[in-house]
Amino acid sequence: MGEIKTTARSARPGKAVGRRNRMSAPASVPVRRTTRPTMTPTLGQKLRYRFDNALAKGPAVVIGWLALVTLAIFVIAGLAFWGFRLDGVNGAGPVSNPMEGIWQAMLRVVDAGTFAGDSSWPMRLLSLVVTLAGIFIAGSLIGLIANAVDQRIEGLRKGRSDVLETGHTVVLGWSPRIAAIVSELVVANASEKDAVVVVLGAEDKTVMEDALSAAVRDTGSTRIVCRSGSPARAADLQMVNLLGARSVIVMSAGSGDADAIKAVLAIKTLDPDFTGPRVVAEISDPTYAASLEVLTDGRVVTVNSDHVIAEITAQSCRQSGLSQVLRDLLDFDGDEVYFAPFPELTGRSYAEVLTAFETSAVLGLARADGTVLVNPPSATVLADGDEVIAVAEDDSTFVCTGVATRRPPVPLLSTDDVPQTKRLLIVGWSVLGPKVVREIDQFAVQGTVVDVVVDPSLVDPRDVRVEGLIHTELRIHATSAGPDELAGLVSDEEYDQGIVLSYRDAVEAADGDARTLLTLLALRRAWPAGGDAAVRIVAEVLERDDVELAQAGGVDDWIVSDEVTSLMLAQLSERTELAHVFLELFSPEGARLSFRPAQRYVGADPVAYGAIVAAGAARDESVLGYRVAATGSVHLNPVKSELVALGAADQVLVVESRG
Repeated sequence: MGEIKTTARSARPGKAVGRRNRMSAPASVPVRRTTRPTMTPTLGQKLRYRFDNALAKGPAVVIGWLALVTLAIFVIAGLAFWGFRLDGVNGAGPVSNPMEGIWQAMLRVVDAGTFAGDSSWPMRLLSLVVTLAGIFIAGSLIGLIANAVDQRIEGLRKGRSDVLETGHTVVLGWSPRIAAIVSELVVANASEKDAVVVVLGAEDKTVMEDALSAAVRDTGSTRIVCRSGSPARAADLQMVNLLGARSVIVMSAGSGDADAIKAVLAIKTLDPDFTGPRVVAEISDPTYAASLEVLTDGRVVTVNSDHVIAEITAQSCRQSGLSQVLRDLLDFDGDEVYFAPFPELTGRSYAEVLTAFETSAVLGLARADGTVLVNPPSATVLADGDEVIAVAEDDSTFVCTGVATRRPPVPLLSTDDVPQTKRLLIVGWSVLGPKVVREIDQFAVQGTVVDVVVDPSLVDPRDVRVEGLIHTELRIHATSAGPDELAGLVSDEEYDQGIVLSYRDAVEAADGDARTLLTLLALRRAWPAGGDAAVRIVAEVLERDDVELAQAGGVDDWIVSDEVTSLMLAQLSERTELAHVFLELFSPEGARLSFRPAQRYVGADPVAYGAIVAAGAARDESVLGYRVAATGSVHLNPVKSELVALGAADQVLVVESRG
């Protein structure tokens, strides 16, 4: 037991023993200390080191040092000329004062031939030394200046110079959609004398400039400035004078939503409360989009491109011509959506407001608290501070002409007899597919069947699924059949609508559009155009240049994916308040655009268009125009006094509440 206690006691302070051994060595063991050898630099090494550091700072420092050395040569040589009473040029006599001596030295440095006029050998020798030193130093100085100019030009070519514009539009991130955005901004800036669009992207400046000049040939009064840099760096945002901009468009480029979110956070470092320029960001993930809007108190407007494209595709399938109307509302050509206050209409009902604009089509109200009401009930009263939302050709034509009392005509139809789509065919699939099917399910009748045909070499049929469908049954068909086989596959079935989606997730844009065009030809062979039983086809086109080919292939309506997103981003960058209107129109729970049979509003006789507007107000609908069936043309926002004769096949364009 005693041995155990002793062992335990000696083990416990073991660390103390170890510390003592480490801290003090026995006297018999010498302590060896290692010291690093020191090196005393010579004067030449010090000067060379300082010279290397000066060179590392750039040509400006070296130019300054050479200028000082040149000045020193002037002074020393000039004092020597004066002190030794040497003759000046061409035997002009001894140098009379130090300033004259410095001037004589400068002449020999600047002009190497000056010393040819010296007559005495002491003056010749000293002038030769001064001239040779001047040739060497001046030559170096000229070379450095030329190199600095070259570096400056190279920096300009790389797009790293500061932008001094104000009131401009900044586009952050480079993507193929930028050309469409810039084109729309050029149209929007047509009335401005010197508008500027600045693009900041990771691409080389010359690459971006060449791409934009090829895509946007006529920029009108708008100048396009490109800079190379990272949208996620605050220093690069300062380079394009972001705080002086009017609006900012953040593209989902490169890494997608991640790059867009980083760019928004970089903007926040310069503008913490987002009280500066308007910011519009393209965000695909709804969760990210909602988080950004909440965390920025709604000051950053987000656009979910896939949702917008899906909604337009679904609405185009529902009724022919709606995609054309939606494009007209999104672009800057023709009629646009405007907000404006009209105090003279305060206290009036919405039904009266609908008839108070001769050249504008009213579609809603904006409350003083910021709430947007698209197609409110006709009895809604316009309160103090409210604004009217209308479609107009220009803000100058958005003028109140006074409430007009118009009697609605007696309609020939009391109910709608619009045939409902019950069988749809979708050829192709992508991340857009589930969104399109969900949007179709929103207005589909019970028992609607959607057949999806996919190529298993591009899309796994097991991935083609849509959860939460209420009215629609989804059927999947996997086949690698070519166009001829596809025509035979669908000819045995009866369909009401056809949708061609691009395999955007599996192939490049050009290959996707080529496959879409071949599919259109195959479907038109099985479903010839014309006649009451003709099947309508809506196609997604990835590149704008392929729209003309799609029309030749027999498509009834088309959606250019990149163009739709670009149009909305450009619109919101100019007026962020439009986000509430578009959100309402593209939301399943909000109002929607619809074509209704004309005889639901009119009789057999021609009537003033304003009377049709009054007839729509009686049904709690906002009338925006009409469509002529014979030509397929849509007349958006006609003048209220225009006489209109609509037949049984014609339609009236309205904004109605979903029920």
